[in-house]
Amino acid sequence: MPDMQKLLQTKERIIEVIKKNGPELPVRVASAIGNNNIFTAAFMSELVSEQRLKISNMRVGSSPLYYIIGQEEQLQKYINHLNNKEKEAFNLLKQNNILEDAQVEPAIRVALRHIKDFATPIQIIDKGQEKLFWKIHTLPNEEAKDFIEQIINPPIKKQEKAEIKEIIEEDKTKQEIIKEIQKETIQDKKTEEQVIKTPEITKKEKTLKIKEINSEFLDNIKKLLTKKEYEITKEILAKKKEFTGKVKMQTPLGIQEFYLVAKDKKKIVLEDIVNTLQKAQAEKMPALILSPGEIDKKAQDYYKEWSNLIKHQKVNF
Repeated sequence: MPDMQKLLQTKERIIEVIKKNGPELPVRVASAIGNNNIFTAAFMSELVSEQRLKISNMRVGSSPLYYIIGQEEQLQKYINHLNNKEKEAFNLLKQNNILEDAQVEPAIRVALRHIKDFATPIQIIDKGQEKLFWKIHTLPNEEAKDFIEQIINPPIKKQEKAEIKEIIEEDKTKQEIIKEIQKETIQDKKTEEQVIKTPEITKKEKTLKIKEINSEFLDNIKKLLTKKEYEITKEILAKKKEFTGKVKMQTPLGIQEFYLVAKDKKKIVLEDIVNTLQKAQAEKMPALILSPGEIDKKAQDYYKEWSNLIKHQKVNF
């Protein structure tokens, strides 16, 4: 019984130290309570299991920080332990409170996914399209909703309202003038002929054919897809060195669809992967990239992190 009481007292002393100092490392807590480092770390892990302490995703050296609920903002004291791009992402997020994932550069998107202590993801549906936002960890959810609403539907400024009103009034005046002209000329047979001819011109315009693109790369990609038993269900973009579309193939688990991007590039960079993944997610499909080149070294970590949703295949013609 005395041993149990001593254990409980040790845990309470750990809690008191963290309440006083804020987020702490096990080695510092051990020093403060005069206890063994290993035993102190074990006690702190138990306190996390008991939900009396929380543990950071960030590492100071090789160890995480332990803190009490409500001390999240104090984690900012340790941002110097983030890498340069993660610091940049944190400062940008802190300055804006909310960031739209699609509107920031690819390297910042990756960094936001790594600073989990400071960046909280918020997924919304806007006009049927999924959008990802990031909020600073200290921002309440209700305020975050207001910020996102302002981003999606920005308020019209007074000056813009005045300009819109002026345009509308100007448009009304033009419409009135047009009506007057139409009244004066309605009896003229030429006017009738012009009215009849207009749809004929429109039909001719609609029948114009788009010139086909002559590209060895495109031809090779389509032959390769046929050879691998992929069926192209939709062509979205076709250039001399790039093809985007939707494909499907029969697998042991049934028909599988992919959002396909083929690029005639020696290196697939981070931006290629991020853009392809976002477009595929908008279509609710896994992504497939085909290229004669490899994935750039700087993009390898991001590719591995999302490899369950995006695949790259090197092709040789």
